[in-house]
Amino acid sequence: MMNMNKWTMALAAAGVVSLSSVAQAQEAAAGADALAASTTLTGYVSTSYTMDGTTNDGTTGSADPRGYWRSGENISQFSIDVVSLTLASAQGAGEYAAGYTVQLWAGDAAGDIGTQEDSDNNGAVDTASTVELMQANIDLRLPVGNGLDLKVGQMGTVVGAESYDYNANAFFTRSFAFDTEPTHHTGILASYQVSDDLGVSLGVANNAAGTSASTNDRDGSNVLLTSVSYTTPDSLGVLAGTELYYGGVWGASNSGTDEESNTHFFSATVPVPVEGLSYTAAVTIVDNSDLTIAQNVNRGDSNITSHYLSYTLNDKATLNVRYEHGNLNSGSAPGTASWTDNIDGLESLSVGVDYALWENTTSRIEWREDSGDGLNDQEVIALNIVYSF
Repeated sequence: MMNMNKWTMALAAAGVVSLSSVAQAQEAAAGADALAASTTLTGYVSTSYTMDGTTNDGTTGSADPRGYWRSGENISQFSIDVVSLTLASAQGAGEYAAGYTVQLWAGDAAGDIGTQEDSDNNGAVDTASTVELMQANIDLRLPVGNGLDLKVGQMGTVVGAESYDYNANAFFTRSFAFDTEPTHHTGILASYQVSDDLGVSLGVANNAAGTSASTNDRDGSNVLLTSVSYTTPDSLGVLAGTELYYGGVWGASNSGTDEESNTHFFSATVPVPVEGLSYTAAVTIVDNSDLTIAQNVNRGDSNITSHYLSYTLNDKATLNVRYEHGNLNSGSAPGTASWTDNIDGLESLSVGVDYALWENTTSRIEWREDSGDGLNDQEVIALNIVYSF
């Protein structure tokens, strides 16, 4: 029997309300309570201080949200990088389980995402904003084999060792490889776990400029998304447990041209026989079609190899090292090199220490030095504090 108080029963007896309407209201309230119980709010706040740096020609530079430099500006400053808020309902275990994720960014770094509309298809969003939608997608499961999972909406890319989220990376600044890779897609991605060791994904998304974060549809065409993850078996001895990954974004076109690019990402996390030490090697290849684009510049391919070392010093402190080398010809060269320049002989070294002094807080200091042909030598020291909730 419905759980009603005496006032509700009296109103029903007087004909003011009907028992059916009371039952419907109670069912709606129960449904709302269940939805609220399954929804979680998480997020983080990232703030930083970046110290002055000088290039080899005597000019100062400014670090943008990805951690690169712009010549001629003073960068000694405090920043509220971002406030990230995520509403989510985890996908259940049923055959037709569903869930969702909505993540908003607010702050100085939000405008760098570039997910707003590009109405004139010039490769840039209409208006940079300090509030951006980082992701908004629905997770659906179909009872196919072990379970086919679908992600529909705006989502992160399938390539890259680093992400936009400050609390997900070992470093405050982003890698050069990150700057050559797409970051977001709007479309559908199907993922299937073939076995405990093997997973595959296949999807399609709106076309976008090859190295842009922009997710809007440029010309009605699509890009193909692929990924494969595999963990090697125990039979391989010292290589057992190696985590291998490939991600690909195929057929991205650059706005205003017929040029296409394919991004290939490979990574391997190799077990190291030293307690507390981990090592990951990653390779990003941006394969640009050999076409002449604006300013009669032939855009070459980019090939960047990244090495990540992490060593746990104690239960609070971790030492991180990132070393990159290769060449960057993607057309979105960071720093003082213009987009028409190539950066050959690229080398970048970052060393950072994370220290968990406060609960739920990551505090880190980081030093970075970059050099290469076509890029003025640049140096940066950054302090970063991230509080996660």
